[in-house]
Amino acid sequence: MSPKKDKKNKKFDSEDKLELAQIIAERSEKITNLTESIGDAFLRVLRWLSAWFDRILFNPRHAKLVAFAVALLIYFAFNVSASTPSPVNQARQIPDVPVVVKYNSEMYEVVDFDEKVDVIVFGDYSDISMVNPQNDLKVELDLSGLAEGTHQVNYKTNITSARIRTTITPASANVTIRIKEAKRMTLSTEFVNQNKLGSQYVLGTPELETQDVTIKASKETMSQVAFVKALIDVSGQTEQFTTDAEIVAYNQQGERLTTVDVLPKTVKAKVDVTSPNKTVPIKPVFQGDIPEGKAIASLSMDNEAMTIYAQQSVLDSIEEIKVPIQASGLTKDTKLVHNISLPSGVRHGTVSKVNFDIKLGEGETKKFDDIPILFVHNVNQLKISPGTSGDQKTATTTSLEVFGTKENIEKFKPENVKVYIDMRDIEPGDNQEVKLYVEYNDPTSSLYTVKSTKETAVFSFRK
Repeated sequence: MSPKKDKKNKKFDSEDKLELAQIIAERSEKITNLTESIGDAFLRVLRWLSAWFDRILFNPRHAKLVAFAVALLIYFAFNVSASTPSPVNQARQIPDVPVVVKYNSEMYEVVDFDEKVDVIVFGDYSDISMVNPQNDLKVELDLSGLAEGTHQVNYKTNITSARIRTTITPASANVTIRIKEAKRMTLSTEFVNQNKLGSQYVLGTPELETQDVTIKASKETMSQVAFVKALIDVSGQTEQFTTDAEIVAYNQQGERLTTVDVLPKTVKAKVDVTSPNKTVPIKPVFQGDIPEGKAIASLSMDNEAMTIYAQQSVLDSIEEIKVPIQASGLTKDTKLVHNISLPSGVRHGTVSKVNFDIKLGEGETKKFDDIPILFVHNVNQLKISPGTSGDQKTATTTSLEVFGTKENIEKFKPENVKVYIDMRDIEPGDNQEVKLYVEYNDPTSSLYTVKSTKETAVFSFRK
């Protein structure tokens, strides 16, 4: 660029700067004037308000109005202040909070402390309402570092917030710490929840994985242990099963001793589940006599047999299920419903009640002679001979009197009747008067009344 052009450009730059400075000066003057105008207007308004306020405030005619306005101002000021909510401390009681005891349970046993305590929390409603007794609140009895003996220890909560205070009732416990001892004991077993086992099922003798366990407790508690049981849950079982049975220590009164440690805590138990059963006839037994010389003409039942469930030894002793019916109440053809009572030891029966349809007819009696007298259950292997009663030698036969309708008596078969002497309890001796028993093994036996003409007989029994 030539020197002439440089001089020309410098000239133009000076003129531009001068023009810009003049513009800035003019605008500054305008802003100053505007500011002074606004200030003057504001001062005029203030002077007008001050003059107006003086005329109102110091005018005797407006004194009452001013006093009223001041009173309203004071009233609202105090009420707004009073209505502003302020924090209020409240209390909330939480009963029966479980106590967690912190100690060396492998070595020590702890007694004489409260398992549950009551806690009261204090603080703002918003704070204490957030305390959840199940999740947030815990009470601890810290016995860490304490040795054998009796100690007074305070209960403590886990709440650390400075906004919440707590009190605990009782505040402390006089706990006793005892050293544990160990002892070996033999296990016994017990079935639990048998009411949830089908009544037709029978449980076998349990087989345990181990017969001995170790128990640990203080000397004082150990002296109370009477037996240790494996509790076998049998609910819903229908066949052989294996389960983990809980092992529990008991005192002489059958109460659990919860402070006793049992090692192991469970044992495997194997149990057979069977369902021994037997089908037996249902036999109605008429007690007493039917009035007005009537007899049973026909008898029908909706169930003539049933299946019973019991231990095999019980089943072997049962041949029939008897249903007693009071004959004295039969005055005409009758339909009856009778519940079935299960014999002792029977757990379940497939029939619970029987419907009878009984028809009556005119009764008559017929005699059957020369029925032999039998001897059963001769467990002592006694020799038997007829005895004498007065000058008469005892006959070895008897007669039967059968009462029923003519049609039924014609069907009666004396060979189905057994007249016998039960020798189970008979001792050796001569001329002993013993009872005669009559047993009629026939499906139609309920249609007759069968009696021996002799209730007793005289026999001699010797070794």
